[in-house]
Amino acid sequence: MDWIRKIRNSPATAVIFASTLVAVMGVSLISPALPAVQEAWNISEAQASLLLSAFTLPGIFLTLPIGLLTDRIGRKPILIPALIVFGLSGSGIIFISDFTLILALRAIQGAASSTIAMLTVTLLGDLYSGEQRRVLIGTNAAILAVGAAGYPLLGGALATLAWSAPFACFLLGVLVAIPGITLLEEPSRNENNSNSSIREFLTGPTPMTPFLTLYLAIFGIFVILYGAQLTAVPFLLANEYQLSSAGIGFVVGLPAVTMGMTAMQGDRVLRSLTSFQSIALGFVSYGIGLVVVAIAESIYVVAGALLLFGLGQGLAEPITDTALNERAPDKFRGSIMSIRTSVLRLGTTVGPPLTVGAATVFGYRRTLLISGTGAFVFGLVWLTVKRL
Repeated sequence: MDWIRKIRNSPATAVIFASTLVAVMGVSLISPALPAVQEAWNISEAQASLLLSAFTLPGIFLTLPIGLLTDRIGRKPILIPALIVFGLSGSGIIFISDFTLILALRAIQGAASSTIAMLTVTLLGDLYSGEQRRVLIGTNAAILAVGAAGYPLLGGALATLAWSAPFACFLLGVLVAIPGITLLEEPSRNENNSNSSIREFLTGPTPMTPFLTLYLAIFGIFVILYGAQLTAVPFLLANEYQLSSAGIGFVVGLPAVTMGMTAMQGDRVLRSLTSFQSIALGFVSYGIGLVVVAIAESIYVVAGALLLFGLGQGLAEPITDTALNERAPDKFRGSIMSIRTSVLRLGTTVGPPLTVGAATVFGYRRTLLISGTGAFVFGLVWLTVKRL
């Protein structure tokens, strides 16, 4: 359609999509490098995984206040500084020789990343509506998938040169911020909305059950994604298949291929399924994929199972964003999407240590088996309850 091409080629949308590519690199670029970090610093797997947890933790507490602030002063005055802070704090790690300080910089970078991730989806909800919004949120998810597929390859390859090499890529945040200063447009806002309180929304007539259900789904999605796929699978590949960082990056990036293909069809999916049915099917697909990874004896079977995992990601993650945006009143959209990002970050923070802790008791295969079974049962029960 002509309007789709016009929107996708608009400078503001290009900045939003580029910002999505920045936000997603914070974990997917570093995940394949965790074994290299562990070896270089002579630390445990749990300590190495703190590079992910330190990055995701600040978003749990800071995203909601930032969301409230964006509802008051606007999106652009927050997004541009966040891109700059992301780039400088992430790339600065190259010059640090103290692991504690590295974790502190990762926390600062993570707070900026949460802000960017929240505002990209919020801006798409602000600037577009209806079918346009659904198509662009799906496109945004597909772009996220491209980054999620490419960054592990890049991060794994760079980590073979030096554990710190992947961190140089974070300067992309600054490179996106510079043109964003002039190209990004600020959505028009009603001045009365700047004084709106999230309490007004919570105590108003809008039913809260759909929002709570979507937030629960988002939490589960990112516990599984960051705990199982981005933490357990890399260590499983390193320990049992003896893959290099580059090989780990290639395999871990496979789910993004099917995620991107599925996310691009989000509008079509929602013509046949409700958003809640699509999300439930996503959990079923997660479960089957993880169970197969857990019992597989061949790296090729693992690769196929991860493609199935990516299908579940495409059915679940972008649909939650679409559903939240379509249900959110305009004047509360920033706050509602900030809660989404806080819940997301809670899942990404809890996932890695929970998985590594379980693996110390059960091993990575059994941990993935338990995770997959839980996701499958959750999705199946959800589908059954919704049908009833």
